[in-house]
Amino acid sequence: MKTVQEFMSWWLKAGRPIRPPFVSPIHTTDIAYALCLYREGRYQVELYVCKANTETTRHRHPNIESISMYLTGNLSFAKEGEDFVDLSKFQIEKNDGTHFLLGRSVEANDSKEHALRVGPEGGAFLIFEHWKDRDPSSVTMHWDGELVGDKHAITKGDYVANS
Repeated sequence: MKTVQEFMSWWLKAGRPIRPPFVSPIHTTDIAYALCLYREGRYQVELYVCKANTETTRHRHPNIESISMYLTGNLSFAKEGEDFVDLSKFQIEKNDGTHFLLGRSVEANDSKEHALRVGPEGGAFLIFEHWKDRDPSSVTMHWDGELVGDKHAITKGDYVANS
């Protein structure tokens, strides 16, 4: 695989295998829990479950190409230089009982600035990642920008932005 898109396609077609790694599988911040569902080489899938009524600062993950896939709840993403996308009209249930946006993805983000806003329902999404210059841990730890709180600072540990 050469791109995060190829990895995402493979993972979905392979039946969405779940194989959390022993090393560095769970990370927490003040606004979210992250669980690595699958890791192989420099590719991984993380599940994020986000606290209601929260928002990240604008930030980036250097040398990581990623695609976020909507699962449920009320989430809005902002790309570099753009405002948050208003998804309120899509906060509806499909005939099968799932969220209308289930499985929709945000275009690939290759180290670009972005942000996340979570509405009153909370939210959950998958993030498919290709780590270009190091072994994966969590995008929560490899964060360039203002942190989201004290727990994030502890989780982030020794990684220093712009180093």
